[in-house]
Amino acid sequence: MTEFYTIEASTNVEEYVSVKDGMKEYEKHCQMSEFQYFNADPIRVEVDKDSGKIFQDFLYDKGVPIISDGLKACLDELGVDYLLYKKIILTKKLLGKEELYWLALPQRINCLNREASDIDEELNFADEIVINEDKVGRYEVFKLAGVTNLDIIITKKIAEVLKKKNFIGLHINKLN
Repeated sequence: MTEFYTIEASTNVEEYVSVKDGMKEYEKHCQMSEFQYFNADPIRVEVDKDSGKIFQDFLYDKGVPIISDGLKACLDELGVDYLLYKKIILTKKLLGKEELYWLALPQRINCLNREASDIDEELNFADEIVINEDKVGRYEVFKLAGVTNLDIIITKKIAEVLKKKNFIGLHINKLN
């Protein structure tokens, strides 16, 4: 039986950079994994004014997953070849710093065991998540279809590798 985990980003704006303001136009499409609305052009984003100085490896706010070039290289090595990647250049003019990042958008998979999960029907939000493992297929990084949850779910294999690499700003939590 496969164990599943979620990944979260640090949100301490005193230390870490934030791009909430610069990614607003992409939120809806990222939340729904609507790949068809993205073109191939890179996105240039100035980090928010209240951001810190540390460019972390994982930024995730309002369903917009942004990863460092190093984290993308790690996922590439692990064979994660099914995410929508879009180049993002993050800049902090005050520091004279420019960093290569990637929008790394996972697909939503219809793998939620609705009978075994605790779902708030009014919000269509799963509080307790139980995954039908046989419906996940080969994907080891994904989001849930059919609910409003924005969690990015990863397998134990991916979680173990990411923990060993000590990526900055990336937190891994066991699902249930």
